[in-house]
Amino acid sequence: MSFLRWRHLGVAAFSLCLGLVATHALAGSQGLKQKAERELREAGVAKYLGEFEPVSSEPFAFDWVKHTFDSDGGDGPVCIAGGEYSMFTKSGDPDKVMIFLQGGGACWEGFPRCNPTAEAQFPPPAVFLPGIFAESSADGTIPNDIGDWSVAYFPYCDGSVFGGDNDVENDPVFGVRRHRGLRNLSAGMEVAKSVFPNASHVLVTGSSAGGVGAAGFAPFLARFVFGNESSLYVLNDAGPIALNPGVATAAALARAEDWGFTEFFPESCIRQGLCDALGQQTGLVEWRLKNDKTVREAFYETDGDLTNIGFASSNSPGTPPVIPLDQVDYRTILDEAHGRLHEKYPNRYKRFIVSGANPVCGGLVAYSHTALQGGNLGSFGCPGIDLYYDLEANGVPLYQWVNDFVETSGKKANGKGREFTDGVGSWVDIVEEFAPAPPLALP
Repeated sequence: MSFLRWRHLGVAAFSLCLGLVATHALAGSQGLKQKAERELREAGVAKYLGEFEPVSSEPFAFDWVKHTFDSDGGDGPVCIAGGEYSMFTKSGDPDKVMIFLQGGGACWEGFPRCNPTAEAQFPPPAVFLPGIFAESSADGTIPNDIGDWSVAYFPYCDGSVFGGDNDVENDPVFGVRRHRGLRNLSAGMEVAKSVFPNASHVLVTGSSAGGVGAAGFAPFLARFVFGNESSLYVLNDAGPIALNPGVATAAALARAEDWGFTEFFPESCIRQGLCDALGQQTGLVEWRLKNDKTVREAFYETDGDLTNIGFASSNSPGTPPVIPLDQVDYRTILDEAHGRLHEKYPNRYKRFIVSGANPVCGGLVAYSHTALQGGNLGSFGCPGIDLYYDLEANGVPLYQWVNDFVETSGKKANGKGREFTDGVGSWVDIVEEFAPAPPLALP
C-alpha cells in the first residue's frame, strides 16, 4: 500500500470522526433547521455517511487525485453495470470547494439511456478544463472567479441522477441494474470533506443528470458533512427537475420504483404535497428553501433545449411511449415550476432562462443543452463557442451571473442567519421573453 494511500486514509478517518461529531446535530441560527435535519435522517438520506472510504487515492492527470472505492462484492459504491466507482479532487483555494456532479442520461424500465462507467467521465488535466473549471476564457480575456476553487468531481454512472438506492433484476441490458446514486454521492462527499476540511464556501452544482442530483439530495449531504456554518450555494445546470409527470405517468412511476428515491423524501415534504413521485421535483427544492435558512439556489436553462424536451416527452414504458412536447409546452413547464420557487423565495432562488435562439453564432443556434462546461455547438455549425463565457441573456453574460450568485451568497446577513435581502450584490433573476426557436437545420 502506497504512502499516499495510508496518508489519505488516516486523514480521512480523523476528519470523518470530527465531522460526525460536529454534524450529528446541526445547530445554530443559520442553515438547515434541526427539525428538518431530523426528518432527513429518519428518511435515510444520511444512511451511507460513515460507511465507505476509498481503497486508493492516487495522482491522476497532473492536477487531480483519483479516489477509488471498494465495490464490496456489489454492496459498496458501484456503477450501474457493477464497475468500480471513482471520484476526483483538485486542490485550489482551501476555503472554497465546488462539488461538481457530471451528467449522462438516465436509465429505467424501457429507457436504457445512461452512461454506465465512471471511466468514461474521468476529468482532463486542468490546462484543458473548459467553462466553469477554467481560470479564464480560452483567449484569457475573461477571468473566472470560480477558477481557483478546490473541486470535488463526481463522474455519473448510476443511471438514477445521483439519487437512487435500488437494484433491478433481470434487466435486458445490464442483467442487474444497480442504481447506487445516493451511495456513490455520500462516499464522495465525505472524501471532499476529508481533503478540504476547512471549506466554508460550498458550491453544489452539476450538469444535466448531475444538475438533477445537485438540486436533489446533494445539498442535504453537504450540510451534514460541511455543517451549517458553511455558505451553501446550489446551481442546477439544465437538470430537468420540472417535467411532465401528470401526463407521462408511466415514466414517472417507473423512475420512482426503479430508483427508490421517494423513500428519502422527508415526512413533512410529503405531507405538504411538495414531495410526490407524480409531482414536480421542484417540490423538494421548495422544501429545502423553506427549511434551510441561508441556502441560495440558481437554475440555468434554455426553453429550446431539445435534450430536456425529449426527456420530458418520454412516457416509456407506458402507452403511448412518447407524449411530444414542443418549445411552448416546455417553456410553460419551466415558468410554472421554477416561477413558483422564485415567487416564494425571490432573494434566494433565481433563474437564467434563455428563449429562442441563443445570441451566439449570429442568433441561429437554439439547441444547446448544458452550459457550465462550455457547451458544444460544433454539431450545429458553430465551433469555438464556450457558452459559459459567450452566452448572454437580457444583456447579462452567464459567467457574470454565476460569479454574482456566488459573490452575493457568500455574505452572511449580519451573522444571525437571516435571509439575504435584495440589494446585496448584483445577482438578478433573468427570464427572457418567449421567442420561437429557429428551425433545426443540421449541416
